[in-house]
Amino acid sequence: MSRRNRGIGLKAYGFLVYFFLYFPLIVVLLFSFSPTKTIVGISGFTLKWYQELFRDQNLLAAFLHTISIGAAAVGIAVVLGMAGAFFVSRVHFPGKSVFRTLVLLPYILPGILMGISLLVVIKALNIPLSPLTVLLGHVSFTVPVVMFQIMSRIARMGPNYQSAAMDLGANPVQTFWYVTLPMIRTALIGASLLAFTVSFDEIVISYFLTGTWMTLPVYIYGMMRYGLSPKVYAISAIILCLSLALVMLMSRYTGRSADVYRVRSRQD
Repeated sequence: MSRRNRGIGLKAYGFLVYFFLYFPLIVVLLFSFSPTKTIVGISGFTLKWYQELFRDQNLLAAFLHTISIGAAAVGIAVVLGMAGAFFVSRVHFPGKSVFRTLVLLPYILPGILMGISLLVVIKALNIPLSPLTVLLGHVSFTVPVVMFQIMSRIARMGPNYQSAAMDLGANPVQTFWYVTLPMIRTALIGASLLAFTVSFDEIVISYFLTGTWMTLPVYIYGMMRYGLSPKVYAISAIILCLSLALVMLMSRYTGRSADVYRVRSRQD
């Protein structure tokens, strides 16, 4: 087979793979504008399901719950993850590699295992299921996301800039604010966006830790158990667009290297 034929074959294979992955998303987006309640075909164009969606107070409340939980989890994860990233990157101690693996476990373990484990601990402490328990569950897997994103940037940045700033008389707070933070800013923003996206889509851990106060994925799951409402298409289309926007923002910031800020600092 010639090189040209191999190239065509690989392109066709790649197209089929991406078509398989993204075709269901396109179908959901199209049927969110369909006037029929079934998925047998599209016979027109309507915004009725979006209008009904915004009239559903329970669904809107679940959407706001998801936004608030995600924002709060990201805020806590940024503080804990950034502190953990500097601790692991700058401090040498026995079992450091094992510690790094343990920190990542809440993110890589199956959600059902994390959900059951957290539920057992919460019940043992006699803590009622509430927004706080959902927040604790989301913090457990967003902290590793932020921590390892920042650790990769710190590893590329090196300790020389902080040492130079302190040699010139800057205290630790000034060094962090004027030197370190600008150099890890894009990694911090990208990690925050990624953590929020993961938190927004989480359903398994939220399902175990929620009570009557439900997040949007849990609420949609409850809706689908009693029949597929066209409002599910509408809210899925909105979530899809929001997720794509967050992913594009994340790729913009995480794609930048710390070398950009090294060049800028030299120019300044």
